[in-house]
Amino acid sequence: MKIHIKIIGLIASLVVSGLAFAGHFASPSDPSGKIIMNHANNAKQLFPVKLQMVNGENVIVRDGAVWLEPGEYELKFSTQINSNYTKQIMGLKERRGLKDLNTTLKINVEADKSYYVAFDASSAESEDWQTVVYKVK
Repeated sequence: MKIHIKIIGLIASLVVSGLAFAGHFASPSDPSGKIIMNHANNAKQLFPVKLQMVNGENVIVRDGAVWLEPGEYELKFSTQINSNYTKQIMGLKERRGLKDLNTTLKINVEADKSYYVAFDASSAESEDWQTVVYKVK
């Protein structure tokens, strides 16, 4: 019986914490801006990203698109850079440092706009690689 109570308590706390972190997300029918993360272009060294944090709060990882209420945000992403690409231009020691990439993006979201976001690895210097908004519609 104690195990069931603990499990129910754990589930309830996860649901409540998930709702607390969902505060910035909006419905597509509400005034919102759309962050699109899956339209990268490897030919231009723009790689896909996944949203992991909004304003320092963990969120359920998302990799397609999200709608955010208008406002200023600090978004934290993860990226999957094509390993064939990194092997061509980097040594093993430099590839080990990829975990320190700049994957944070500060953005001012406006209603009725779409922001295409990707990880820009086009520079010859990996320390210049960063998450960018490469198109706004």
